[in-house]
Amino acid sequence: MVIGTPFVGRRHELDLLRGKLFAPGLGVARFVGVTGEPGMGKTRLLAEFAAAARDAGVAVVSGRAGEFERHVPFGVLSGDTLSTVDIHGAIDVERYQLHRAIRTRLVELAAPAGLVLLLDDVHWADDASLELLDHLVRHPPRARVVIVAAYRPRQAPPRLSAALSDGVEEIELGALTFDEARQLVGDDLDHTRYDAAAGNPLYLEALARHPDAEGPAALAAELATLSHIDLQVARAVAVVADVAEPVLVAAAADLPLTETLAALDRLTERDLLRPLGTSGGVRYRHPLLRSVVYQGIGSGWRFAAHARTAAALAASKAPVTVQAHHVEQSAVHGDKAAIDVLVDAAVAYMNTAPTTAAHWLRAALRLLPADPSEEQMRLALLGMLAKALGVTGEFKRSREVLHEVLALMPAEPAVPRAQVVGFCAQIERLLGRHAEAQALVLGELNGLSDPDSAAAAVLKLELASGGLVAGNFTDVRDWAREALATARRVGDAPLLAATIGGCVQHAYIKGLVDDEVLALLDESTSMVDSLLDNDLARHLEAVVFLGWNELVYERLDGALRHLARGLDLARTTGQNHLVTYLRIGQGTTYGLLGQLHEAAACFEDAAEAAVLTRSDELRTMALAQQSWIVTWLGDIDEGVRLGEEAVRLAGPVRDWFSGVAHGMLAQARMYAGDAVGAVELLRRAGGDDELSGFEPVTRVSYLELLAAAEAECRRPEDALACADRAHAVAESVGRQHPLAFAQLAFCPRAAFRVAGRGRRARHRRGREIRSHG
Repeated sequence: MVIGTPFVGRRHELDLLRGKLFAPGLGVARFVGVTGEPGMGKTRLLAEFAAAARDAGVAVVSGRAGEFERHVPFGVLSGDTLSTVDIHGAIDVERYQLHRAIRTRLVELAAPAGLVLLLDDVHWADDASLELLDHLVRHPPRARVVIVAAYRPRQAPPRLSAALSDGVEEIELGALTFDEARQLVGDDLDHTRYDAAAGNPLYLEALARHPDAEGPAALAAELATLSHIDLQVARAVAVVADVAEPVLVAAAADLPLTETLAALDRLTERDLLRPLGTSGGVRYRHPLLRSVVYQGIGSGWRFAAHARTAAALAASKAPVTVQAHHVEQSAVHGDKAAIDVLVDAAVAYMNTAPTTAAHWLRAALRLLPADPSEEQMRLALLGMLAKALGVTGEFKRSREVLHEVLALMPAEPAVPRAQVVGFCAQIERLLGRHAEAQALVLGELNGLSDPDSAAAAVLKLELASGGLVAGNFTDVRDWAREALATARRVGDAPLLAATIGGCVQHAYIKGLVDDEVLALLDESTSMVDSLLDNDLARHLEAVVFLGWNELVYERLDGALRHLARGLDLARTTGQNHLVTYLRIGQGTTYGLLGQLHEAAACFEDAAEAAVLTRSDELRTMALAQQSWIVTWLGDIDEGVRLGEEAVRLAGPVRDWFSGVAHGMLAQARMYAGDAVGAVELLRRAGGDDELSGFEPVTRVSYLELLAAAEAECRRPEDALACADRAHAVAESVGRQHPLAFAQLAFCPRAAFRVAGRGRRARHRRGREIRSHG
C-alpha cells in the first residue's frame, strides 16, 4: 500500500483502529469490518493503519482479493502471510486442519509485539478464503492480533455477512464533507464538481485530473492520453493478476521484457500503477481503475492475452492451480490439454477449496466434446463434481448432478452404478429424505439382472445402513444379513469385510450378543488387518464399521487402531465425508477410557469438519458428543449450550441423530439441576416411559439417566422402575458398560466394579440417586 495524497476525513476511524491494537490486555484476536462504497477510502484507511502499526513496532501483513480472480483459492491471502503453510495441493489435509495451521501461523507472526492482518476487497474473496475468515472469527488466534476486513456491503456474499455478523465491530466510511474534499484536492473545488463526485474521494481525485469527465468516466479519461505501447501494457497488467509480475505482463502484452519494463515505469510515474516492495510486482492504484481497463479490453485481445499468460505459466512449470485461471479464460471447446489442467487443479484443491474445485470441474465439462468416446470422462468429471458439491454442503445441487450421472450410466457394469446410487442415497439422507433414499436404493436393487452380485451386496448394505441412520431399528438386520450372504458368495474381500462389519453393527443395535456375532467381529478384524490400503479404500466403510464395533463391544485398543487407520485412508483417498464419523468414534473411545481431554479434541475436530459440510445432521452428531464430554469435564453451562444447539439443528425429525442430541442435552440439563427438563427430553426422544425408541445399549444408559432424574424429582418408585428396565435390557445385551449403567441405577459400588476406570463422576451421581430413593 502506497500513501500519496493527503489523508483527510478519516482520523476518527483511524483512531478506532489504533484503539483496537493498543487496547490493554489484548490477548486474543480482535476483528473489525471496514465498509463503504467503491472509492470511499477503505484501502487508504488500511494503509494508514498499517503505517501506524509499523511505527509502533507491530508486524503487518496484508492481502487483497481480485475482482477477476474470484475462483483463485485463498486469493485474499498474500504469500508472506502463509510462507510456512502449504495451501497448494494439500491432498491429505482437511480444511479445518489447514485453517488451524494458518491460525497458528498468525500467532507466530504476532510474536513479540503483535500483528495486524489487513484483508482488502473481501467482497471478492473466494469461498476458501471466506471459510478461513469464518474459522478465525469463531476461533480467534490467542495472541495480540487485529484482523481488519474491508469490503463493500452491498456486494458482500452471504457467507461473508454471516462470518462477520457476530462480535465483529463495523466501521462504515461515508462521503467526505465539502471542506474535507477541498483539503484532498485543493481549494479550487466547487460545489458542482463536489456534487458530481458525491463526496467520493476516488472520484474527487479523478475529477481533479479530468474536470470535464464525470464519475467513472473520469477514471477512463486517464487512459486516453496513453501511448499505444503503454496502453497495451496497462491492459496486460489488468489481465495478468491483481498483483502482476513483469515477466508475465510482457508475455500477456506480447512485447519484449525491456520494452515492457520501460512502459511499467511510465505507468508508475503517472500513478496508474504502484510498485509492491522489492518483488517487482505492480498493481493498479485502485481496483476500480483495473476494472475500467479490463472491461474496456476487446474480447479477442483479452482472450489472446489470457492464452499467452497461460502459456508462459506452463513454460515456467507453474503449478496447475496457478495456471487454471488463465486456462479457463482462454481455452476452446475440445482443448484436451486445457481440460487436463483444469481437472488436475480441481483434484489438487478438492480437500482444501472444494468450491473452487467444483468451478474448475464445470469449466472442464463445458470444454469436453459431445462425443461418445468422451462419455467415461464425462461421467468421471460429473462424479467428482457431485463429490465437491457434497463436501461443501451443496446437497441439492450434488443430488441433481448424481441424478444426471445415473441417467447417463449404463446398467452394466453394475458395481460402479451401485456405488453412485449409494452416494446419492447418502446425499438424500443428509437432506433429511430418508424414505426417498431407501426407495432409490431398493429400486436399483430390484432392477439388477443378478440379485446375487457384488452390486446387490453393495445395495443391500446401503439399505441396512440407511435404516439405522433413519432410526429404524426393527428391520435393519435382515438387509445386513442378506448383504453378508451375498458378499460371501461373491468373494470380494473388501466388500465382504464391509458387510461383516455392517452385520455386527446391526446385531449390536438390536442388542444381540452371542458367539456367532463375536466370531463375525473376529473375522472382520482379521480381514481388515490383512487388506492392503488400496484394497481397503475401495470399501472404506469396512474399517469404519470395525472401529465402531470394537468400540461398542469394548475392544477399545483395537477401536483406536482401526479408527486411526480409517482416518488416514479417508484423508489420503479423498473420502472426507467419513471424517466426522471417524473422529466421533475416536472421541467416544477416548471418553470410555477416561481420557477426556483427548476425547474433547476429537469431538472438536468432528465439529469443525461438520461445519464445513453445512450438514445439520453431521453437526448435530458432533455437537451432541461435544455436549457429553464438555459436561463430564465440568463446564455444565457449555454442555447445555452445545446440547441445545444440537437439538435445534436436529429439528422435528426423529432419527438417530435427533435421539443422541436429546439424550446428551438431557445429561447436561440433569447436571445443571434441571431434572424435570431431563425427564421431558428423554421421554420425548425415547417415545414412551420405557424409552423404547432407543436401541438397546444406548437405551440402558438413558434409562439410568432417567432413573437419576426421577429420583432427583422425588419420584422414587418411577426411579426404581427405570432401574428395573435398565437392568433387564442390560442383561439381554450382556456387555460390561450397559451392565454398569444398570447397576448404577441401584448401587454405585457395584457399578464402579463393573465399569472400571473413568467412573468416579457416575459413582457420585449413583450415591445421590440412592439417597433420594
